[in-house]
Amino acid sequence: MPTSLRIIQGANRTLGGIAPRVVARLNQRLFSTPRRFAPKDWELDFEALGTRERLPNGASILMAGAGARTVALIHGWEGRATQFAHFAPALLSAGFRVIGVDGPGHGHSRGSQSDPYLFAETLHEVAERHGPLYGLVGHSMGGGSIGIALSAGLSTQRAVLIASPASLHDALHRFANAMHMPASATHHFVETLRSQVVQRGHSTVDVLELVATLPTPALVIHARDDREVPFADGERIARAWHQATLLEVEGVGHRRIMRSPEVIAATVQFLTN
Repeated sequence: MPTSLRIIQGANRTLGGIAPRVVARLNQRLFSTPRRFAPKDWELDFEALGTRERLPNGASILMAGAGARTVALIHGWEGRATQFAHFAPALLSAGFRVIGVDGPGHGHSRGSQSDPYLFAETLHEVAERHGPLYGLVGHSMGGGSIGIALSAGLSTQRAVLIASPASLHDALHRFANAMHMPASATHHFVETLRSQVVQRGHSTVDVLELVATLPTPALVIHARDDREVPFADGERIARAWHQATLLEVEGVGHRRIMRSPEVIAATVQFLTN
């Protein structure tokens, strides 16, 4: 465990009961500030395949192919578009045009703060700029942002959610527990972020409520050995989303799932049919 994390956890335990609002505010900024990581060597092929463009909101997108049907790919927290490097060739071979999205505050995109609602707003910008999106594929928080975007009026023919959380509310509590925030600080932390979401025009932080009435066919893929987002979240999404099918996979966890031949093949097949 990094020394900096232990220091933050200790400060949260010590000050959380004395000044819960202060601790909540400091952790809100920490929660909303993604770290940027350089792409792995295996990601660079996708970068070489495409060309970059910047959207009006400052987000960077990576475009490849000239197919008549467009599939947008959106990564998870602290990720980047090139993490779909193993998906891109398969999708291009299937005749799709591919647009990889770097969410706000991630990858080549501008900004330092981010959340799944900003990710969802970026998907809307992609559609406005590059026409209808035939398919959407999201990993982790990116999958949650797809549910948010569709519930807010974005249209697509197919959606694939990979290792996605079922509820931002649950994710907030997992973060608070990991950061050793006392109950009073956790309460202010969760409720403040929830109110901010509502003030921005969103009705809920629960993905399950958002997807319950969506007519879009969806494929929900989740690994039973995912240690970051519980497999139960995938089950909950698939149950709530009436047009969704759940694909269980084994042995690929939360991140290796993005390089799984089984997952890539299932995604392409679902988008093609």
